[in-house]
Amino acid sequence: MQNSKTIFSTVLSTLIIASTLTPATSHAENSNNGPMSLAILGALGSLGLACYQGTAPCVLRPHINTDELTFSADAGTDNKLNHARIAIGADWDEKVFDANNWEVVGRWDFSLHGWNSDEKNIANDSGYIIGFTPVFHYQLKNFAYTPFIEMGGGPHILSDIEIENENKSTQFQFGSIFGLGVKRDAFEISYRYLHISNAGIEMPNPGTDIHNIHVGYHF
Repeated sequence: MQNSKTIFSTVLSTLIIASTLTPATSHAENSNNGPMSLAILGALGSLGLACYQGTAPCVLRPHINTDELTFSADAGTDNKLNHARIAIGADWDEKVFDANNWEVVGRWDFSLHGWNSDEKNIANDSGYIIGFTPVFHYQLKNFAYTPFIEMGGGPHILSDIEIENENKSTQFQFGSIFGLGVKRDAFEISYRYLHISNAGIEMPNPGTDIHNIHVGYHF
């Protein structure tokens, strides 16, 4: 129990420090502030937990288990923007954290996104995105249907700096996720929010916020 309290304190401290140090200009313009904060700070807090524990992805060796792979697909929207994503993931060969009733596990996710817009007379109506993300699952144990919270964030490359009429300044962006879902045997399904912005590297920095349904298969 004491170890769990220490872990919670570490994650909470990381979130507080991150929210304090993150400049206001790095917050993406025109974004959903509530989900965006959960996605960004959740990703930073999860990374802080991994570093505290000395586990992947916060170590030099990737700790990839190639016998535990996940294929996943997402589909969602952001107003008139339509989004689809496919990904292949490789589980880490050790847990980030393990307690009596809950655990934190994760994987590296390599993803390819495609998007198109139904909006008329815009600068760019379609494109693709390549992403590489450490995905953390905070999940309960000993359930037939395992509930989980997922968080993560990593580098993403846009095919063009413009999405619809928004100039995102840089093709290099960060994609942060926050999701709620359930696992059963080899399958997982969740609601997943995806926030894409450049973390204030260059302005303007409009955020793209996509609400997705996520389905994954472990094999």
